[in-house]
Amino acid sequence: MRDQAPPDHPANERPAEAPKVPLDGETALVAAVDEGLALIAGTGELPASVQALLNGDPSTSTQAATVGWRRPDAPGDVRSGFVALVPLAALGRGRLSSILFRRPGQPARYALARRPLPLEAVLQAVAEDAGPSAAGVVDGIVEALLAGKPTTRRLLAVAAMAQAVARADGFVEVMGPGEDGVIFLQGWTADLVPGRARVIAIGADVALAELDSASFPREDLAGRSRGFAGLMAAPETCDVGRLQKILFRARDGWRAISVYERRVHLDPRDVPAHVRAVLPRLTAPTDVLAKVKAAGNRFDGRDTVSELKLPVRLGIDFALAMEGGGILVSGWLLDCEQHVRAVSLKVGREGVRIDENWTRQPRPDVTNAFLADPLFMALDAERHSHGFLAFVPRLAAGSRDLAHLELSLDDASAYRPLPLARAAPRQVLARLASAVEPRATAAEHLVERHLGPMVQQLERRAAAGRVVSEVGGFDDAAPLALVLGVNEGAEQAGVLLSLLALDPATRALPIVMAVPEHGFDAVAAQVRRLADFYRLHLRLVRAEGAEDVCDALEVGIRASAAEHIILLCSHILPRTAGWLPRLERAYRTRGSKCLVSPTLLFEDDSIRWAGTTLEGEGAARGLTDRLVGYPRAAAIGAEPVEVTAGTTECCILPRAAFIAVEGFSRGYLGIAEKRLDFALKLRLAGTPSVWVPEVEMVCADETIGGGGAAAQAWHSLVRRVDRWAFDRRWSLAVANMRS
Repeated sequence: MRDQAPPDHPANERPAEAPKVPLDGETALVAAVDEGLALIAGTGELPASVQALLNGDPSTSTQAATVGWRRPDAPGDVRSGFVALVPLAALGRGRLSSILFRRPGQPARYALARRPLPLEAVLQAVAEDAGPSAAGVVDGIVEALLAGKPTTRRLLAVAAMAQAVARADGFVEVMGPGEDGVIFLQGWTADLVPGRARVIAIGADVALAELDSASFPREDLAGRSRGFAGLMAAPETCDVGRLQKILFRARDGWRAISVYERRVHLDPRDVPAHVRAVLPRLTAPTDVLAKVKAAGNRFDGRDTVSELKLPVRLGIDFALAMEGGGILVSGWLLDCEQHVRAVSLKVGREGVRIDENWTRQPRPDVTNAFLADPLFMALDAERHSHGFLAFVPRLAAGSRDLAHLELSLDDASAYRPLPLARAAPRQVLARLASAVEPRATAAEHLVERHLGPMVQQLERRAAAGRVVSEVGGFDDAAPLALVLGVNEGAEQAGVLLSLLALDPATRALPIVMAVPEHGFDAVAAQVRRLADFYRLHLRLVRAEGAEDVCDALEVGIRASAAEHIILLCSHILPRTAGWLPRLERAYRTRGSKCLVSPTLLFEDDSIRWAGTTLEGEGAARGLTDRLVGYPRAAAIGAEPVEVTAGTTECCILPRAAFIAVEGFSRGYLGIAEKRLDFALKLRLAGTPSVWVPEVEMVCADETIGGGGAAAQAWHSLVRRVDRWAFDRRWSLAVANMRS
């Protein structure tokens, strides 16, 4: 009995009246396999490979592959039948009306119908004519069609040929998708031999696949058939939900295993458990059983590490999916007898081994927790290096992806689910700061291998500005505007605004004050009152997404259309009135095409910043802040001078230059390296920095995250990470930079 093709499948099409293979030895049936290949069937004897002349023209010579069969009851001149696969490339755009085969002895010429027949019709005619030899004929054609990389239409032809001679042989009763495109199948069959077989999967599309199958007894089949379970490796185009039939070659012909209409469709997470349940009953070659066993040991959403009878346990502190991609995981692994061969972090089908590059950390709490456990008798009470931290930059997790850690053991695997939380790098460092000693050797490894690369790949979106209010009529047409970045709160912003209002040189300027959203409500009311009281021309901007004062300054710049911009952070206060005209004079003297900064002083009048310059030679060449800690008298009387980098805490610069270098880089967590990075970008883009010693501003050290030991630890870790990121980006450029 011939099996039927799936509904709506091309192989289901049948002509109204099936043709017959011509018996005159002078005409033949022809069908198009695809645009470049024809299938021709007729009577006569041809060698397995024969030269063919399309339309009898020697210039269209090509080589055809043929498969023949005997017709024992036919007359002598038609006692053989053949099917030939003929390439059509030499024909060009012409129509194939005849073909000549240069066989040994007399050439054979065949006339062809004006219009090709459907491929299925010709295959049906061949199968009926070949009779008992049909399976061998189909095998020969299939092998020829599958040579090289078959096209989609050739695969359809292969499926149609196999179905034309295939007999029904059981059903798939249970199925479900696994990992890496593998599909689990279970059902019953009579002729499928345990082992590996090449099969044809028919569903929404036709696909070639490899089926590794094992058998098991089925008492309900009365010994006529047996159960089978296997893994089918199919291309990604194979939709398991629409799979309808599996074709395979048995000892004496093609067979078809149909998918049962009421089959059980397993969820991917349920497949491993189902495989484990059927595994003890399976019989198959050793390599197949090993593959099926591995499928049963795959991750199915459960924690299997805690079920191990080995002295191996795993704990997770946190697992964070980072902005811009990558996953940071912190935890501990207890393996006192060295059973674990590898540890991998996996998200969906993607995975990366992490134990070769992670940073180990001391965890005495883990040691103490397991010392009394009889399973961990080999645990050394003096060794605590169980903790680990790893950053995997090449993995990204979507909202539906399930992440896990896989422990590769001596002869199996164990898994730990990994719930992922979304976090910003600042939050990550805040969690790590209390556990990491910045001066320790482990911290250096931590920064270089994990935290540095994490920060380096940041692709955080720029903060967005929203104008909340304007006071006193803001002039967008003014050529010069003052942009204030707030980073410390209402009191600091109020003091700066009052000093600017009392200075005639700054009072009349249009002022943009940009405040991060986390502190906006505390600042806005007081700023509006002061601006109204002093009759300032102020635009108040809410910096949404800003994480520091640099982000706030960038939002403020983009909220102003002035050609020239004065940048001023809220922690910077003028030492005396009249500072702006002197700063502006140095700026205009150099054609208004530079960044000009004043001297910054600590509150005790010692120098905090007096220009950043290049010092040293070769590998020792680096950037240094001049005169730090010297009394202010050390800079008095000095002339304005070009320096390697200025400071954006207080400066004047062209707005176009800021926009041209795309503002501040977002690959830093703190503001020190971020400001220096920006000044160097300006320099490379043709905008130099100038220090004006005679202009003095007073500032206090910026505090990050408040006071206390925790904040200081966080600050130290941030500076170390940012310095690593800065050196990776700028060390080569700085080494080759001219003074």
